[in-house]
Amino acid sequence: MTSSSSLPQPSDEYFEYRFIHRINPLAYDNFLQSQEKLRTQAKNYPGYISENFPILVEEGETLVFETILRFDTPEHCINWIDSKERRELLYGVENNGYQFKGEANFESYTRWIKQSVSNPSPVWKINLLVLLVLYPTVMLFNLLLKKPSSIDFPTWMLFGNFCSVAITGWFAVPWVSRLYQKWLEDKGTKKEQLLALISIFLALFILLQIFRHIPLSFW
Repeated sequence: MTSSSSLPQPSDEYFEYRFIHRINPLAYDNFLQSQEKLRTQAKNYPGYISENFPILVEEGETLVFETILRFDTPEHCINWIDSKERRELLYGVENNGYQFKGEANFESYTRWIKQSVSNPSPVWKINLLVLLVLYPTVMLFNLLLKKPSSIDFPTWMLFGNFCSVAITGWFAVPWVSRLYQKWLEDKGTKKEQLLALISIFLALFILLQIFRHIPLSFW
């Protein structure tokens, strides 16, 4: 298997979206053809960087492949994922039993936080802020929206991840990085740094208690 001819830019300059594909071994050739069509269409969209050739990660009655899509920004990535052309290409292969799910690469969020601050930040601080926005986003999506019976699970998972990427990439991650910029850049007094850290853990604790006390019937 070969990789895409488009080479990724340095790691801080692109946004990754990871797909897991589940297919019947008999549909392998059709799967590769559909992926090549998707890659060709994606190249026409602004911000496209690359998408690797499907990598086999699990064999058996169902073949499991992984692909990673790279765009220069979350916005450009979302525009392609939700495009009419992509939905039309996927509609045909889904009817033949093809299943997939997508998720944003956790590290992609940390890159956007890194870009919003002027001084290098410890990885643990960046990851903690990503957790602060991803946790409530995913929990609220599962709480407020229920899968309609007319939509298959892989499509619903893609929709859920699309919403999470849109909310975190466009609003939550930029907002929280600005809010905690001094803490990320180790500016201010030790007391201010400590208070910022406490506020993050306190916010996560409060969110945990809120979601814990929601009746199971709502989930």
